[in-house]
Amino acid sequence: MDAYTVPLDSETEMLCTLYLFTNIENSDEIRRKVINGELCCSIIKAALIADPFQVLVAANRAAINAKLNRLTTKSLYTEVLFNLSISKNISRSLMEFGITDNDKNILVVVIHKINGDESMAKLITDHIKGENMSISKLPEFTDLDLIRKTYKIDKDELTVSNLTNSIVSRISCKDFILLK
Repeated sequence: MDAYTVPLDSETEMLCTLYLFTNIENSDEIRRKVINGELCCSIIKAALIADPFQVLVAANRAAINAKLNRLTTKSLYTEVLFNLSISKNISRSLMEFGITDNDKNILVVVIHKINGDESMAKLITDHIKGENMSISKLPEFTDLDLIRKTYKIDKDELTVSNLTNSIVSRISCKDFILLK
């Protein structure tokens, strides 16, 4: 299975593994299994992700909050979705970044200990009916207009910053700033 794994903050002793799937045939079933806790992962609309770094920042923040017992949401995986959003409204964040029954391209996020993702990887492949792709293919499924709208990024800002930096700045500072 094609996966992208990165260590998170050393204090968390966790890793984050990302899987990109396309041509999903069972989004409704996957969504239901995540909500029911049968799949311990975050499932994100691939269209809203400009760069894997964006997800890693959100996952790292979620892992740190979990270690400090300061989750805003009920689980580590909903915390990732919440941290991707610029909204402080949990329901809105989950609806915005979580998948719908019709999504065909998804990013799966698993936060785990070292050597702790093999069983989850098998569970994911067993339950997701779609094509596993290299994370390097992510830009093919990114919707730049939707991202700019979601994160309230105008074209002028992109003359002085790149899209990924603008997104990461917003999600990193959402507790401190109020966006227009």
